[in-house]
Amino acid sequence: MDGMNPDVKAERRALIEEVLSAYPEKAAKKRARHLNVYDEGKPDCGVKSNIKTAPGVMTIRGCAYAGSKGVVFGPLKDMVHISHGPVGCGQYSWSQRRNYYTGTTG
Repeated sequence: MDGMNPDVKAERRALIEEVLSAYPEKAAKKRARHLNVYDEGKPDCGVKSNIKTAPGVMTIRGCAYAGSKGVVFGPLKDMVHISHGPVGCGQYSWSQRRNYYTGTTG
Protein backbone atom coordinates (compact mmCIF):
# COMPACT_ATOMS: atom_id res chain seq x y z
CA MET A 1 0.00 0.00 0.00
CA ASP A 2 1.42 3.35 -1.00
CA GLY A 3 1.61 5.72 1.96
CA MET A 4 0.94 8.92 -0.03
CA ASN A 5 -2.17 10.01 -1.88
CA PRO A 6 -1.55 10.33 -5.68
CA ASP A 7 -2.97 13.87 -5.60
CA VAL A 8 -0.45 14.87 -2.93
CA LYS A 9 2.38 13.37 -5.00
CA ALA A 10 1.22 15.34 -8.04
CA GLU A 11 1.07 18.55 -5.99
CA ARG A 12 4.58 17.97 -4.67
CA ARG A 13 5.95 17.22 -8.13
CA ALA A 14 4.30 20.42 -9.41
CA LEU A 15 5.89 22.36 -6.54
CA ILE A 16 9.32 20.97 -7.44
CA GLU A 17 8.79 22.00 -11.07
CA GLU A 18 7.75 25.48 -9.95
CA VAL A 19 10.88 25.84 -7.82
CA LEU A 20 13.12 24.62 -10.63
CA SER A 21 11.51 26.99 -13.15
CA ALA A 22 13.09 29.93 -11.30
CA TYR A 23 16.60 28.68 -12.14
CA PRO A 24 18.44 29.03 -15.46
CA GLU A 25 18.33 25.80 -17.49
CA LYS A 26 21.84 24.61 -16.54
CA ALA A 27 21.33 25.27 -12.82
CA ALA A 28 17.84 23.73 -12.87
CA LYS A 29 19.27 20.54 -14.35
CA LYS A 30 21.79 20.30 -11.51
CA ARG A 31 19.24 21.18 -8.81
CA ALA A 32 16.69 18.67 -10.11
CA ARG A 33 18.92 15.86 -8.83
CA HIS A 34 18.43 17.15 -5.28
CA LEU A 35 14.62 17.22 -5.28
CA ASN A 36 12.25 14.28 -5.59
CA VAL A 37 8.99 12.81 -4.36
CA TYR A 38 9.47 9.35 -2.85
CA ASP A 39 7.79 6.45 -4.64
CA GLU A 40 7.17 3.44 -2.43
CA GLY A 41 8.81 0.23 -3.57
CA LYS A 42 11.89 1.88 -5.04
CA PRO A 43 15.26 1.01 -3.48
CA ASP A 44 16.14 4.66 -2.76
CA CYS A 45 14.52 8.09 -2.73
CA GLY A 46 16.28 9.20 -5.93
CA VAL A 47 17.87 12.29 -4.36
CA LYS A 48 21.57 12.69 -5.13
CA SER A 49 23.76 13.97 -2.31
CA ASN A 50 27.35 14.02 -1.07
CA ILE A 51 28.65 15.84 -4.13
CA LYS A 52 31.03 18.78 -4.37
CA THR A 53 29.62 22.14 -3.36
CA ALA A 54 29.45 24.77 -6.10
CA PRO A 55 31.10 28.11 -5.26
CA GLY A 56 28.53 30.77 -4.39
CA VAL A 57 25.86 28.27 -3.36
CA MET A 58 25.15 28.17 0.37
CA THR A 59 24.92 24.74 1.96
CA ILE A 60 25.34 23.42 5.45
CA ARG A 61 28.97 22.78 4.51
CA GLY A 62 29.65 26.25 3.14
CA CYS A 63 31.29 26.46 -0.26
CA ALA A 64 34.68 26.09 -1.87
CA TYR A 65 35.45 29.79 -1.33
CA ALA A 66 34.51 29.70 2.37
CA GLY A 67 36.56 26.56 2.91
CA SER A 68 39.66 27.84 1.16
CA LYS A 69 39.37 31.22 2.88
CA GLY A 70 39.31 29.46 6.25
CA VAL A 71 42.31 27.29 5.40
CA VAL A 72 44.45 30.04 3.85
CA PHE A 73 43.51 33.07 5.96
CA GLY A 74 42.33 31.30 9.11
CA PRO A 75 45.76 30.94 10.75
CA LEU A 76 46.65 34.59 10.01
CA LYS A 77 44.78 36.49 12.72
CA ASP A 78 46.99 39.53 13.24
CA MET A 79 46.37 41.26 9.91
CA VAL A 80 43.56 42.57 7.75
CA HIS A 81 42.42 40.17 5.02
CA ILE A 82 41.10 41.50 1.72
CA SER A 83 39.73 38.89 -0.64
CA HIS A 84 37.25 38.78 -3.49
CA GLY A 85 34.48 36.20 -3.61
CA PRO A 86 30.73 35.66 -3.26
CA VAL A 87 29.23 37.78 -0.45
CA GLY A 88 27.33 34.90 1.15
CA CYS A 89 30.41 32.72 1.16
CA GLY A 90 32.54 35.46 2.67
CA GLN A 91 29.99 36.01 5.43
CA TYR A 92 29.72 32.28 6.08
CA SER A 93 33.49 31.93 6.46
CA TRP A 94 33.74 34.75 9.01
CA SER A 95 35.00 33.31 12.34
CA GLN A 96 34.38 29.70 11.29
CA ARG A 97 37.91 28.55 11.94
CA ARG A 98 39.10 29.34 15.43
CA ASN A 99 42.85 29.68 15.03
CA TYR A 100 44.52 32.11 17.38
CA TYR A 101 47.68 34.02 16.71
CA THR A 102 50.62 33.83 19.08
CA GLY A 103 52.42 36.89 20.25
CA THR A 104 51.58 40.17 21.86
CA THR A 105 48.41 41.99 20.97
CA GLY A 106 49.09 45.61 20.29
